[in-house]
Amino acid sequence: MIDGTDAGWRRSLVTAPTRFAEAINDAAKPIDALVASTPIDLASVLGLIDRSTSRPPTLLYMHESQIGYPPGPKGGRPYRAMVNDLNSIMSADKVAVATQYHADLLRKGMPTFAEELVEGSGRKVQSKLEALHVLPVGIEVSGLSPASVSGPTRVLWNHRWSHDKNPGEFVHAMTLLAAEGYEFSLYALGEVERAGEKAHRRMTEQLSDRVLISGTQNRDTYRQILCNSDLVVSTAHHEFFGVAIAEAIAAGARPLIPDRLSYPEIVPREFSSEYLYSGPFDEALRATLSKSRDDLHINRRRTRECISAFAWEALAPKYDSLLDGLLADAS
Repeated sequence: MIDGTDAGWRRSLVTAPTRFAEAINDAAKPIDALVASTPIDLASVLGLIDRSTSRPPTLLYMHESQIGYPPGPKGGRPYRAMVNDLNSIMSADKVAVATQYHADLLRKGMPTFAEELVEGSGRKVQSKLEALHVLPVGIEVSGLSPASVSGPTRVLWNHRWSHDKNPGEFVHAMTLLAAEGYEFSLYALGEVERAGEKAHRRMTEQLSDRVLISGTQNRDTYRQILCNSDLVVSTAHHEFFGVAIAEAIAAGARPLIPDRLSYPEIVPREFSSEYLYSGPFDEALRATLSKSRDDLHINRRRTRECISAFAWEALAPKYDSLLDGLLADAS
């Protein structure tokens, strides 16, 4: 029996390999291909497949990994999760990630970690990662278009309130600029996790008159908020792609995001100096909130055109091509 504290996603991580292996074993026909996404323990899945069952060719899509993930409030390394990632990589026939940033991070960190575990294994991991595929996450852009809004600039935060998203810096900047008299209203969305409770409480206490909507929303409401937003922001210390930002840009929001992580890959290069910031967030935000709404959105059409490269309609053929190659190699 699994301890009750391992509820939710923690329990799923423990039980998923057995459940997936059973599904493969019980399939009425041989499975053509298996697509697995982290943090699944793919090595355990494949090890639990019955010997009489044909092992399907496997693509591991790493939408996240523990290599490079910022330490939590208590510090330390997620050792077991890193081992799972390593074993999954070595078990898969092909491995894909969403951004070049993530690919570079894995190629730099995973061989070193493997060598720390078993001397001589780093070279094997490095060889495996040389064939890594970069395949962006698809987003649904249909129905997303800018709404006509009036009043103060509408600022959108659509991330988890967790240590890796750095909500404290966001709230600090919004509180500071409110005290300086800047006009804006807030959409403060996302689940509030324990590490983000302090920042969320400060926002609630000091910016309640600015907050239009807060908390998690149903899909239709969320997409409408995206369309009503002028500015989507991030202060993250960790991001392997940035679906929340990409969806907001597709809906017409201007991004103001860090010049680090995966973010430079999801904005038009010609506007990187406007959309990406390197210094304190409050300084970048101050300059952006000084703009009129018309000036804020002067490059909206071009920016939305660029983000359409991440639409499922554009990316589906690339996924199909990778899977076709997987099947061809297995035949």
